[in-house]
Amino acid sequence: MQIHTINPAFSVSDQIDEHDVASVAAAGFRCVVNNRPDAEGGTPAALIQAACDRHGLKFFSLPVEYSLLSLSDAERFSAILRQCEPPLLAYCRSGRRSTALWALAMAAQAQAPVPALLARSAQAGVPLEDLRKLLDRSAGRTAAVAEPGTEADTAAFARRWFEGR
Repeated sequence: MQIHTINPAFSVSDQIDEHDVASVAAAGFRCVVNNRPDAEGGTPAALIQAACDRHGLKFFSLPVEYSLLSLSDAERFSAILRQCEPPLLAYCRSGRRSTALWALAMAAQAQAPVPALLARSAQAGVPLEDLRKLLDRSAGRTAAVAEPGTEADTAAFARRWFEGR
């Protein structure tokens, strides 16, 4: 398991297995998100979820294919983030699609412009330049990530998940 820290609240990794969950919990993570379809191989999500349950970690599953990422995937990922306390570890085959989901969700925040997202992900070792057009389309879509109604909710979401504080 190789963890890439995007910010203090959000990290990604390659495929984990049920034996890694003890280390994930010991590292202080509170939530684990699976972004890898079981059909791709690796440890089935149900085994990792059971290990997370044993270690007191929240577990969510949003398996996606990188080449088919959409704005609705970003909305579903945002909904998961709203249910989590940081720090969170999202995993897939390499960490790339988990980082892409984070970036798409964050692009919907005025506080997280696309160039900053691309820089942050590249700095963490997960370049996403090929997603620039989809990130641009996601930019400014605050309804997808904020609780209904307030700019304060949107700003708090961005502080937590983009800035990591």
